[in-house]
Amino acid sequence: MTNLAVKLSLSMASIMIISGCSYSSDELFPSLFTGDTQEEMSVQSSSDDVIPGLGSGNFEPVSVSEGNNTGTFVGQKVVTFRNELAQVQASIRANNEQLQQIRASVINNALQYHKVVGNIEAKLQVGTTPGNPMMYQMLQAAQNNVQVMNTNTMALSQLAQKVSSDTANTTYLADSIRAAYNISGAVDEDHRQLRILEGETNQTALIINSLLSEINNDVARQQQYIETAKNNISALGSAIKTGSYGVSNVPLNNVALGTYNNYSQPAGGSAVSGKPLMSIKFNKSKVDYKDALQKAVSSAKAKKANAMFNIVAISPAGGSQLSTAAAKNNATLVFQDMIDMGVGADRISLSARSGNVTSSEVQIFVK
Repeated sequence: MTNLAVKLSLSMASIMIISGCSYSSDELFPSLFTGDTQEEMSVQSSSDDVIPGLGSGNFEPVSVSEGNNTGTFVGQKVVTFRNELAQVQASIRANNEQLQQIRASVINNALQYHKVVGNIEAKLQVGTTPGNPMMYQMLQAAQNNVQVMNTNTMALSQLAQKVSSDTANTTYLADSIRAAYNISGAVDEDHRQLRILEGETNQTALIINSLLSEINNDVARQQQYIETAKNNISALGSAIKTGSYGVSNVPLNNVALGTYNNYSQPAGGSAVSGKPLMSIKFNKSKVDYKDALQKAVSSAKAKKANAMFNIVAISPAGGSQLSTAAAKNNATLVFQDMIDMGVGADRISLSARSGNVTSSEVQIFVK
């Protein structure tokens, strides 16, 4: 007698990496935020990993155990039940194979998408001509990848329907097996085989439920991934229209190299000191920081109506020119957002420096 087995590896890739984003009072505004402890607000990246989070289960049931036909009516039922269970398990194997194929397509397409987007972003970081047609061609390739994402998600949804059908068939089979115990004219061997089939059917039902759960989770993750990709493409389209990220005519002053917490006064600007009002880590391709920025700016203006702000672009020490340009572009994005929030351009100064950071960072100080 062979028991039903399943090879499951249910480790799940994490899809949530939190980007740090915090704001606090400084020496000039000791009561800007209540309490002595620094208030923090996390910003979650909307595109955290190159590969979308997917389940990793591989659902492979073994063959149904064999048994002898006793020749009784119940014995004939046992043969029928065994064949039906074998059909369900064959369906599980086919559905599992399709799931693995779809997942492979999802991963391959995601790699292609991020390669194209990475090339677009790299070009935008150093600047290009506004409305560059070659950039739009690249963007169209990324949009084609999103269409493949939609196709894969539809395939997963259809697969979930097939697995749901198997669930219904397995439930009906389990009920039929239990009902067979009450049929008269059976021998002991019939009931022994019924017990084996009942156990194997129950285990099969668990496998199907796990399979369906993973598929539904994959569908949900893909839908979220697609929404993020669409928003990213929209943002890239706007950047391609202007030829770069952010505001191209905003001057950024370079300052002498310094440490993360100790650096020279920006040329042409006043010194910044104390803790920043807000820090935004741009360690992902798209960081949602605007709500936190709105709250921080509103609180500062409520405390001091004529507050002055200093935006500091920080790039990794020893980084490339590209990383320095990325930090400045991120600062110009924050600058434009603050303008949109009603802060006058004459109340905002910008500067740039390198520091002990692993990715581009923008700090905002209040003066």
